[in-house]
Amino acid sequence: MGASASVLPRLDATKSLAAVIGSTFFLGVAHGIGYPMTAIAFERWGAPAWASGLASGMTALASLFLLPFAPAIARQLGMVNAMTWGCALGVVGFLLLPVWPTVEGWIVLRFLMGFGLLFPWLLGETWINSVASEESRGRVLSLYVVALFGGYGVGPIMLGWLPPDGMAQFVIGAVLLVLTALPLVLARRLAPAMHGHGSAGVGAMWRLAPVAMIASLLAGVLEYAYIALLPAFGMRSGLGEAASLHLVSAFLWGGVALSFPFGWLADRVDRDRLMLWFVGAFVVLAIPAGLAVSVPGLALPATFLLGGVACAFYTLGLAILGQRVPARDLGAANAAFLVLYQIGRLGGPPAVGAGMDIWPPTGLIVGAVALCLMAGGAFVVVMRAEARRRQRSDASSGSQRASGCSSLLRVRDEACIHARRQSRSARRGE
Repeated sequence: MGASASVLPRLDATKSLAAVIGSTFFLGVAHGIGYPMTAIAFERWGAPAWASGLASGMTALASLFLLPFAPAIARQLGMVNAMTWGCALGVVGFLLLPVWPTVEGWIVLRFLMGFGLLFPWLLGETWINSVASEESRGRVLSLYVVALFGGYGVGPIMLGWLPPDGMAQFVIGAVLLVLTALPLVLARRLAPAMHGHGSAGVGAMWRLAPVAMIASLLAGVLEYAYIALLPAFGMRSGLGEAASLHLVSAFLWGGVALSFPFGWLADRVDRDRLMLWFVGAFVVLAIPAGLAVSVPGLALPATFLLGGVACAFYTLGLAILGQRVPARDLGAANAAFLVLYQIGRLGGPPAVGAGMDIWPPTGLIVGAVALCLMAGGAFVVVMRAEARRRQRSDASSGSQRASGCSSLLRVRDEACIHARRQSRSARRGE
């Protein structure tokens, strides 16, 4: 049973979705400013690289702590209130960064900002899946991903325009989070309600939508392994620093540009089968994309296509989640989805990076392909299990219908026999 779309007239549903997708763009830009701003500041302070990585991972770590409780908090506060207060906590964090300019201070503040910024991310996805119709779910979610990753791409460019010293970058970050909250407040009456007290926990949600949960874990692994390790892969393959950074841009913009075509495809073919196609496409593309690094003119297009496929796992996983999970469980399911995404995001780069150390630089390709094939095997196992469950359910329903028909036939036959007896008795009486 899938999540039913909120009952809104078509125009209101369009306005509702436009508000949350527009909000997501500003959230993405704020993240796109915050991450490189932290890395640059730590480099100026002479901080070790692991400290910069730790600060960048604070958002994911905060999300893992808060996600089990976030749906209940959102039910208590209301969806828009929770998202708005989350943005407010992010605003406070941006404005406190220049007040506490130390490595330790920024790590603590990034952790607290992660608590706040989880709510517009988690509840934005729940909002979209609740309002989107089944016929357009893939395309709507692809627009959401375009807004989020497009914002990530715009953020570093905007940061480059700002003066490196002073308050400008912090104030701009805070303003972006105010702009994140503004469309949500204006569309408050069009926001879906947080339903009941649906089943919580990754285990419970795994049983409802196992394909979506595996896709979330795989998306976190592949996206962040490539974002973190592509520069090192490029430089070890003989590219310069600038050219290696361009590989990351090509990977991210591939996710942005190809998201809508893949979302359109997800609305027209079986989504489980499409998931397997994406696994095959990633494996087929990853090897030539890695080899193309040494071929002038081929590295960026190949990495662009690979990024589009890698980012598609997240969009398609969200679409399957909205399709399979009842509305009352959607908030908890989205929280479980993000837990697995964050686990993949935290664990993917170290695991694939270890492969690069063992087999430099090809270990990036070998590790990513191996993990993708493992996920593909898991997809096949759970899809077959779901097919067997559906067959048993259909057989049970068919048996119940046959039993019901037999009962009706018996009742009808007994009624006919009784009527014939009454007719014969009446004739004898005459």
